[in-house]
Amino acid sequence: MDTKVTLTGHRGWRGKYPENTMRGFREVLKIDIDAIETDVHMTSDYQIVVCHDPTLDRTTDTKGEICRMALEEVRKADAGIRFGEEFKGEKVPTFVELLELLSTRPDIRLLLELKDYPEVLGDFAYASAGLTLSLCQEYGLWGKDRLTIITFSTGICAWLRARYNKDDFYIHGFYPKVLMKGHETDEPYKYYDEVCLFNHGNKDNQGFPMASTGPVADEARFKEFTLMGIKPCVYHSMNTDEEVYRLSLERGAIGFTCDHPDICGEYLDKLGARKKRF
Repeated sequence: MDTKVTLTGHRGWRGKYPENTMRGFREVLKIDIDAIETDVHMTSDYQIVVCHDPTLDRTTDTKGEICRMALEEVRKADAGIRFGEEFKGEKVPTFVELLELLSTRPDIRLLLELKDYPEVLGDFAYASAGLTLSLCQEYGLWGKDRLTIITFSTGICAWLRARYNKDDFYIHGFYPKVLMKGHETDEPYKYYDEVCLFNHGNKDNQGFPMASTGPVADEARFKEFTLMGIKPCVYHSMNTDEEVYRLSLERGAIGFTCDHPDICGEYLDKLGARKKRF
């Protein structure tokens, strides 16, 4: 497991460009990052597209569930106009477009979130995951030096472990486990290589309420996952408060995923946290 602090651009460069668009991906690759995080869904005609939500409603000028839409319909949507008039005309990317871009940057890892869940979509979700990972293999985004698979589904975690070798990629899940679909019938932590620690006021492993006085989980949680051999990570959304990044680092975060990777990177460099790189 990596012991150096890493920096990932969330949904490309969500703080400055329309999320999960090729414009955002191209721009974030111009700054000093270690990885890109993104999300994928499968269309009704079995094509993988890059989008966070299961619908196009929030991020585009079009409404509809991706799993019920053909690729041609998804591509008609404008994925930039809601972020700003200057981004009008940006399309929902195909996953292949992103893979082609990343194939030119072997120094960049991909943190890939599989957003189709078997707990919701049944076998369709496993088919989506299988197709997505076959594309990763085809374009050379394979192995632990290039690929981390993220999921909120315990079912996907189990499916990945049963189907693939442990050296093919890292698996990244979430804390607290109540965030994981299927956690009631299977223990998600046993599948993790990495974990994103949230502090949302949910219940902890023992069922006690978690304090939510700030965005960073308490130090004990970071320590416990480290002792389990699971890389502790954090996600900071539009937050640009240096104190939040510093506190995450002091409590033991090794992976940082941020909407403002430029600002987070400056803080981490100032603190000397990124001297060791992938």
